[in-house]
Amino acid sequence: MIDNKSIKTMQAGLDALWLKQKVHSNNIANSETAGFKAGEVSFRTRLDQAKQQIESIQVQVKQNQSLSNRLDGNNVDLEKEQLALWETYAQYNYVTQSLNKQLNNLRYVINNTGK
Repeated sequence: MIDNKSIKTMQAGLDALWLKQKVHSNNIANSETAGFKAGEVSFRTRLDQAKQQIESIQVQVKQNQSLSNRLDGNNVDLEKEQLALWETYAQYNYVTQSLNKQLNNLRYVINNTGK
């Protein structure tokens, strides 16, 4: 059964995945911008910590300061970013489908009890 904690956990996961999609999209959009440094989203360790206390989830966006192979200083690896964006999109869809399934089950129980 769905409970308040699992809804909050899924919402936090969706929020973090949404931010991750935005960061990868921004990296892809700036792949030709001189001097641009790719952003990175780190939330897996925070999500693991939050299993005990959901309010503690904090997503961090950091700038990747690694060296670039390009003369203009841009360090975006376009293939890596496209793959990461697709992976994040798939994760977001999975969590959304899981949440919808749980909500549909809850709706079914509400609508079909007490008749």
